[in-house]
Amino acid sequence: MATFWTDVVTSNPAITVIVTDADQNGTILATGGQALLSSRRASDRLHSLEGRFVTAGFWDSHIHLVDYGISFARIQFDSHDSLEVVLEKVRSAAAQLPDDAWLVGQGWNLQALGAIPTRAALDAAAGAHPALLLSLDHHTVWMNQRGLARVHVRDRDLTSPMQGILRERIAFAVHEQVVAETVADRTRAVRSAVEALHRRGLVGVTTIEEPAGFAALQDVTPPLRVQIFMREAAGEGLLSAGFHSGFGNDFLRVLGVKLFADGALGSHTAWMLDPYEGSDDNRGMSTIDPAQLATWARRLGAGGLLAAVHAIGDRAVRETAQALCAVDWKASASSRIEHAQLLDDADLDRLKTGNIALSMQPAHLLFDRDIADEHWGPRSRRAFRFRDILDAGIPLIFGSDAPVADPDPVTGLWAAVHRANPGRSPWFPAQCLTPDEAIWCYTRGPALADHRPSGVIAPGYWGDFTVWSEDPRKALMEQEPERLEVVGTIVGGRTVL
Repeated sequence: MATFWTDVVTSNPAITVIVTDADQNGTILATGGQALLSSRRASDRLHSLEGRFVTAGFWDSHIHLVDYGISFARIQFDSHDSLEVVLEKVRSAAAQLPDDAWLVGQGWNLQALGAIPTRAALDAAAGAHPALLLSLDHHTVWMNQRGLARVHVRDRDLTSPMQGILRERIAFAVHEQVVAETVADRTRAVRSAVEALHRRGLVGVTTIEEPAGFAALQDVTPPLRVQIFMREAAGEGLLSAGFHSGFGNDFLRVLGVKLFADGALGSHTAWMLDPYEGSDDNRGMSTIDPAQLATWARRLGAGGLLAAVHAIGDRAVRETAQALCAVDWKASASSRIEHAQLLDDADLDRLKTGNIALSMQPAHLLFDRDIADEHWGPRSRRAFRFRDILDAGIPLIFGSDAPVADPDPVTGLWAAVHRANPGRSPWFPAQCLTPDEAIWCYTRGPALADHRPSGVIAPGYWGDFTVWSEDPRKALMEQEPERLEVVGTIVGGRTVL
């Protein structure tokens, strides 16, 4: 049995009908014009898309799927919230919860607070509640005394005892401990996340997960396609069990292991070749010894798994590129550098021959540009180098890093094409992409990097589509973001939105 999708508009005027197999994963059987309808059988389905514009299904190449679902229940801060606004939101949330229940929030931006956050201020706002507030980049947590005592954090573990601030590895560990205490049903959180992603036109994601999140994903992945990089703590287990990249099926499969080479720009922990502006010696921090990173890369490559390495600062990107490019990867898909926000010319050249994908998040430049200008100064011309990367022939794939940023690909498309929020001038416009290139980085680009039969509307490929109210390329070129509207999502030849 097949499904005939009619009244379709695509970038190819010759395609007005798409035929997908209703029984075999929705694979595309044929594309063409109205003449295809003559081959329709009585048992076949007919579904009109009413002249809507159809692209290959969009894929988010970097998300934290379980945490994204969990985040819906958190206090949400805007990146421009002042300290008083943040504290008022905490007070308001505290009034709605029983005493001693955790208050968890996300999204505060150190640059916007206008004052130094302190443990005492959060104590006063949270009252009888333990509190944990994730920064905009999720690499820093701000906690009150009740929260610190609940998770047994001592003053010597804190980056700043007076502020109640934790950064990087200990921040991640404490956050996961709080999640384990407060989230009784991760599966329900994932279901909510899947629904939200479908509303945004996404057919699949590559997610970074703790082992505890994997169980929840097994129950809910159809109709969302999910690929997983497990956290470093699970790496030894994957290697010893003999997992290879691609283990699983078309809806849930394991790719490899996620590693960290540094921190983040907003937390001033991204590892730099030269000091931050206004500092004599702060170059951020390495979160893994380069020799250890190289060892991990060799072991994963020999074991048939992939590496996804978080690297934001130019020193972190350099060390990661050297480690990954030195490995003869057995897996057919690409290992990747996550974020790669600041890229030196020498490393751009090195990556031309390594078959290493750069997994980047265009939406991040919208809220990072001012921070970068302040703390990276003239080096910002080497930030988010989309044009240079594509022109060099390096695989470039796009995602969101949700819940750090909204996973709506509309925002990502706009950022990649215009490099500014509406109303602002482009930030280093020489790095802007065309609409077709930006769409490629959400569709065919990730499919090639992941070695998936998807990302293009052609026979033999998965029947995954994003349906738009009109041609998104036209809305992008005419700079009218309100016209970028997803009206349907199709996964495996089945409508999910």
